[in-house]
Amino acid sequence: MKHLSPMTCGTGEASNVNKRTLYEQDRIAVCSQKRAVGIALLVFVGLFFVAVIIAFATPLSGCSFLNGSIDTEPLTDEELLEHNRFILPSGEEFPWNKSRLPDFVRPLHYTIQIHPNLTTLDVTGWVVIQFIVLNETDFIVFHSRNLRVIDKWVKEEVEDPHRVEPHNISRLLEYPPFQQMYLELAEGSKLVPGKNYSLGIRFYTNISTELEGFYLSSYVNSQGERRYLATTHFEPTYARSAFPCFDEPQFKATFKMIIIRNQQHKSLFNMPIKKIETVYYGYHMELWRDEFEESVEMSTYLVAFVICDYESISNKTTKGVEVAIHTPPGLLPQASFALQSAIQVMEYYDEFFGVPYPLPKQDLIAIPDFGAGAMENFGLITYRETSILYDSNESSSAAHQWVAVVLAHELAHQWFGNLVTMKWWNDLWLNEGFASFIEYVGVDHIRPEWKMMEQFVIEKTQPALALDALGSSHPISVEVQDPREIEAIFDTISYNKGAAILRMLESVLGLNVLRHGLTDYLNEHKFDNADTKDLWDALSTSTNETMKVKTVMDTWTLQMGYPLIEVRCENNTVKATQERFLLNPADNETGVELIQSPFKYKWYVPLTYVTDAKPRTMQLVWMNMNEFTMPYRAEWIKFNVNQTGFYRVHYQGKLWDSLVKTLLSNPFVLSPTDRASLIDDAFTLCKAGVVDASVPLEIAKYLMKETDYVPWATALEHFRSWSKILYERQAHRLLMQFVLKLIEPIYKRVGWADEGSHLMKVHLLLSYSSSSLHTIRLLRSEILSTAILCDNKEAVKEATTKFNNWMQKGARVPPNLREVVYSAGIKYGGVVGWDHCWAQYNASRIPSEKKLLLKAMGSAADPWLLQQYLDACLSRDVVRPQDVRTVLAVVASNPSGRLLAWRHLRAYWMNFQNLFGEGSFTMGSLITAVVSHFSSEFDYVEVTNFFSDVDVGSGARALNQSLEMIRLNIRWLQNNENQIEDWLRKYLST
Repeated sequence: MKHLSPMTCGTGEASNVNKRTLYEQDRIAVCSQKRAVGIALLVFVGLFFVAVIIAFATPLSGCSFLNGSIDTEPLTDEELLEHNRFILPSGEEFPWNKSRLPDFVRPLHYTIQIHPNLTTLDVTGWVVIQFIVLNETDFIVFHSRNLRVIDKWVKEEVEDPHRVEPHNISRLLEYPPFQQMYLELAEGSKLVPGKNYSLGIRFYTNISTELEGFYLSSYVNSQGERRYLATTHFEPTYARSAFPCFDEPQFKATFKMIIIRNQQHKSLFNMPIKKIETVYYGYHMELWRDEFEESVEMSTYLVAFVICDYESISNKTTKGVEVAIHTPPGLLPQASFALQSAIQVMEYYDEFFGVPYPLPKQDLIAIPDFGAGAMENFGLITYRETSILYDSNESSSAAHQWVAVVLAHELAHQWFGNLVTMKWWNDLWLNEGFASFIEYVGVDHIRPEWKMMEQFVIEKTQPALALDALGSSHPISVEVQDPREIEAIFDTISYNKGAAILRMLESVLGLNVLRHGLTDYLNEHKFDNADTKDLWDALSTSTNETMKVKTVMDTWTLQMGYPLIEVRCENNTVKATQERFLLNPADNETGVELIQSPFKYKWYVPLTYVTDAKPRTMQLVWMNMNEFTMPYRAEWIKFNVNQTGFYRVHYQGKLWDSLVKTLLSNPFVLSPTDRASLIDDAFTLCKAGVVDASVPLEIAKYLMKETDYVPWATALEHFRSWSKILYERQAHRLLMQFVLKLIEPIYKRVGWADEGSHLMKVHLLLSYSSSSLHTIRLLRSEILSTAILCDNKEAVKEATTKFNNWMQKGARVPPNLREVVYSAGIKYGGVVGWDHCWAQYNASRIPSEKKLLLKAMGSAADPWLLQQYLDACLSRDVVRPQDVRTVLAVVASNPSGRLLAWRHLRAYWMNFQNLFGEGSFTMGSLITAVVSHFSSEFDYVEVTNFFSDVDVGSGARALNQSLEMIRLNIRWLQNNENQIEDWLRKYLST
């Protein structure tokens, strides 16, 4: 990639001219030897004299030294920001001293033309931005990143533009840390309210090789040829690296796009193509000019364009919207499920939101190199191949469901996020939390047999509860300013917690009330921006003001964490109190005490419960930031029905005992999600030291009767966590024996045949010993994987036999057994098995298959193989950058590779930072994947020392959370290891 330095403006242009003339070839300086010696002596004396002055003189105003001391370091960007001073490399002060753009300049319309060269990676382009000003001004501030400005002008918009001379521009300055440009008009020239203006810029840049901005991707076709495409990813702050713009979400405008391309390519934009014409023909090359229809009002981060040589299939919704799926040649047969599902979901969302989809078309395109799972660009959604392509003969049920969920998520954004957009990134959760909730509603509508709302608990609620119990968490709505801070909040809190609290609200309001409020919200703010308060106001109206939604929900969005509801039985009453739940309340290094809450960590809690008297009838009471008491005349009571509330419950005394007894004697009186939530609460409360390890272990005994996926998935996730911490301890062997005993009954019943429904429940007719079982795919995959992990000899033999038959004879492995079979074959198959999977990975054109193989190859027992695998990540031609985190994560989770992964991350930190950029949220995810399971003081000190001198960029919060998790693991091990070992020995000996 050719490197372009930012344009030097103002006096820099003159100095460049002088430097050029000084070194022109025809200019020769001639002088005598004596004269040369004299000149040299004078120069030496002069330099010495200047050095003395510099050493002792007080610096001039504006110099970036403190206190006039030559020993003092220059001000950092953060320190300069505190002093409201942005200093340019030239020493000149950048006139605009805020990280946000001024709000008195409002863009109305962009006309953009770009001409990318996919061979040289050069991009030439121009943009004309029509804008208005709200206040009189002589300057404009806009965003630009790594763009070389060739020409610029500002002029008033009139009917005959030839009659108006452009304004004189006195200077154009760039401040790279905040990616801003400051354009100042000449003295006496002003922009005034009431008039329309246009800013024109011709620029030059490169197609990026990172996965952001306007970047290069490639694929290998069926003939083995590598083909290239150029695509975009602008969220949150990368549009500015493709064209100069006002790159903040509140600056909505319309866009007209013009793309110059080669004849063998096609181009796509947010809107349909309007006109195609030939603009150049020569040297056996034809250039075409694609002009697109003008867009609706949208934010810059939603602009998208792609130049590629793809194929497509399409169909229309009942309302005539053209929906098309675009894939590399040869992959189109894998797009039929996505097309069918996209049409079904769009039609449902039209009805659900009560607002028609606002564009004439919806393109969905598979991008080979893509950092996120997908991106909701208005009318042109970009996806990872694994998030949109599905082969019913080769892909698993999990891959099938993943495609449906991601489709539904991005399509939800077309209304919630695109049609109505948050004003600023502190309300990112409003976009992502909502889409993460509605995706399950959408898929549940088109695939009701999958029971998506049960799975919501394990996919959204439980991961959010786990992270938000850390002192290093953050509120859902959090102040952010610069791009690195913005990247850092694309996390579990914004997505999963946001989804979980919206589901909690929906469980109180009801789906119909929620829908009516959403319709009002979308209609009132469509093609505009809104904030969280606007949504709460609309929902309050939909309740006829019977509930002050903002009052309740502010306690969930403006403070981090969540409550632990402690319930105890006293004199035939149940008393419930609340306090903030922290996994590590004694941790003095989290800074918890420094973070004040506007509500003093109290919440309005919708407390739901069922009892043995009415086990299927949910009852609701409100805890209004205080305690609650009610009569109790039941054998057992279970709070937080179906884990719809974002809180945990601790049952004191006989209340826990009664629930454990119920699970052991009659577990199915409770719903699957209620059983899962009891497991999740018990294990997590043990982790926090609230209950001892005997509580989750006693509860786990009932699993020998469990038949549903959701409770099993919850329990096995916690057991995997225990296994990682206990791996080098005596208790680990006992834990594996215990888990193996728990899964033995269900293992015998699920079997190895890839049959049964998607949703993974084993139905029993009369008793657990009944032979009439309806096996299910996702449950089977969990159980078989666990059996291999626990070294079940029969399971290992079955899996390795299937692997060897596949490797040696080409025997087909059923899709839902492949992850188990591949992982076991690689774990026990040595170099031969690993090499075979590596060859299959490189040859396969099935994205879901490649993903399975990528994960399975981290299961190798041989450290040498694991090191070769890690080394492969250093070449983007071998392992795509988007897959690097997956490789590091699977190697780190393998006991044979956890230290290898950590050493690799340290040794090549700069490589990864160059690959992803320090502003990328990927850097934080690498840290979490590699170190968060450590559990020794030595490891903690090593991690702390390494990162003490490293700028982790937007990964700072992830690093703090990882360090907190390590300290938590250390404390948990100290407090529970002996007790777990004693309990397991006693239980297994009986």
